[in-house]
This record gives sequence, C-alpha cells and structure tokens, in this order.
Amino acid sequence: MKLPRTAYTDQPWRIHELTRDFRVEDVWSFRTPGAGPDDFPTMLAAMRAAGGPGKQSAPVRFLFAARWKIGALFGWDEPKDGLAARVSSLRDRLPDDLRDSPGPESEEMPLTPVYELDTECARELANKTVHTIMHLAWVPTASGDHELRMAVLVKPNGTFGRLYMAAIAPFRHLVVYPALTRQWERAWREYGRAKPEGGRPAGTVDGVVGRHDMPPSFHALTSMPDFDYGDVFTLATEAATDATPEQWARAMFGDVPGTGERLIWRGLLGLRLTHGRSPDTVAGWRVAERGPDWIRLATASPSLTADLVVRTSEGRVSLATFLRYERTPGRLIWPPLSAVHRRLVPGVLRDAASRIR
Repeated sequence: MKLPRTAYTDQPWRIHELTRDFRVEDVWSFRTPGAGPDDFPTMLAAMRAAGGPGKQSAPVRFLFAARWKIGALFGWDEPKDGLAARVSSLRDRLPDDLRDSPGPESEEMPLTPVYELDTECARELANKTVHTIMHLAWVPTASGDHELRMAVLVKPNGTFGRLYMAAIAPFRHLVVYPALTRQWERAWREYGRAKPEGGRPAGTVDGVVGRHDMPPSFHALTSMPDFDYGDVFTLATEAATDATPEQWARAMFGDVPGTGERLIWRGLLGLRLTHGRSPDTVAGWRVAERGPDWIRLATASPSLTADLVVRTSEGRVSLATFLRYERTPGRLIWPPLSAVHRRLVPGVLRDAASRIR
C-alpha cells in the first residue's frame, strides 16, 4: 500500500542524516500480520529466500529484461556510471558506528548493502540515470503488530534522470510495487510468520486464501496446477511433529466421515466418499499421495475436483484445500460454502492438536 512521504520523514531513522541531498520518491507498506518488534531480521531473510526479479511474475520479468536491454543499448549501466565512479557510495558517509553493519550481499537482492540494523537497513544502486537508495524499516502498527516499510530515495542525474524517473513511475506503481507486495507478503506468510523462532505463539492459526497468494511450496503438492480455489491454514503448535501427517489428517476428520462432514461433503457438494475404515482412506477421502512431511487426500463430484493437503513441520501443522470447478454447479455452490469452511478450519486444527497431545 502506498503511504504519504511523512510516513517515512516523521520516523527517527538513521538514514536521514545520510541522505539530505536525496528526495523521497515512494513510500510503500507491506503487511506482516503477527510480526513482533524483533522480527525484522527474519523478514529480511524471508525476502532473500523469496528471490529477486527473476522470481517475479511474467510482466515484471519482462519489464526488468526490457530495462536491462535498453540500458545495454544506450550504455546506461557502464561501470564508469556506477558507485565509486560517477557518484560516491553512501557508505562513504557512514559514521563509525554504522561502518561494520553493511548487511549480507545477495544475488536475489541486487542492490549494494549500505548498512543493516535491528529495525532498518539501506541498499543502493547507481547508473547513468539515477543514484537510488532503498530503505527498509520495521514499524509498529495500530493493531499491535509490526509491518515492513520501504522508502525509495533518488538523486536523478540531471534533466535526463528526472525524465527517466517520470517515465517509469507508472510501471513502478501499477506493476512492480504490487508484484513486490505479493512476493514479500507471501514470503512473510510462508517463511517468516510460520517459523516458531519468528515469535508465533502456540495455538495461533494463520490463513491464506486465494490461488495467487498460496505459498509455492503448497502449489507443488496438489494434483491440480490449474485449481480455481485454494486456501491454507497453519497452526503453531509444539505437537506438530508428534504425529505423522496421516495421523494429523485422521485427528482432523476421523477414519470415517461424521454427520456434519457427510452433510457438507456428500449432501451439498456431492463429493464421492467411500464407506468404512481403510488404510487407503481418511474420512471417506482417498489417500492419493504421501510425502515425508505431507499427505494428500482426493475426491471428486460431477461438478468439483478436490484435494486436501495436510503438512507438518517443526512448530506448525497446515491444512490446505484446493478445488477445481468442473461444471457450473460447482462455481455456484462452493463460494457461499467457502465462508463456512474458512470459519471452521481453525477449530478443526486446534481440536486435532488436542487429540494428538
């Protein structure tokens, strides 16, 4: 989400003393629900794990590829126009107490580190068009969590640099920043927020809804790369590895479907469920595939194909739901039922944890 410049200028960041000759170009916030005051290093690690422009969507990759091609054609990115050549690095301005905190180099984050502290860091890039600083900071929110904020500071190289920044502004705001938001917020949900050492209290259930926001590691576990609906709910629990994924699945749903499950799964959705107990089924769903830390259950109806994935790891257990609409009735029936489903799943996870313990 775009923020006013005061969201950056009113904060007591160390970067201010170094960049008085730069202007604030953009200020952006990224949601990190459940984050605590000490989670900034975890967020940075999550961003590095998520990758850089090469892991972005096709439109963003195209924009970056086009920029590098144009830059190569017109010589915008020659070493003579970079740091320590056309402009001095911001590191030359650092006071003594910041000189030993540059932060790690990263191929996924191609800007050069300037400094990295517990609640803020800065990276820089210079070429023939501009000298730019990316400042990342950790800020408390009104809800009691913390969020990531990014400020982009620039010093354009004359009139050409100002025209360049004006020309790329629509692409930054309409394509690059929204894609970056999806990537970094997903990184927090998958890598940062899910880790117990990231400060998630036991018993917390976090949910992600929407095919575009589903963590990539769960995409790989469904049989439907073209699914229409997806969600994943994760419970922070010390009991996560006390049972196998199959035992967790049986603790959630039972060996055979209960009355409520038969009403929703078979009665409303028309899903085909088997009868009786079997090592090859869980609550009437077929055990389609197993992995070392996950299990996938599958079933279908004339209008829907469905997968349930239960996954365990140190400190958390997750339940993911995937559906593909095969016919129009599926598109009409599931959306209103999905609200009920999302309300019930956290209780299903917590009840299963009580049974496992």
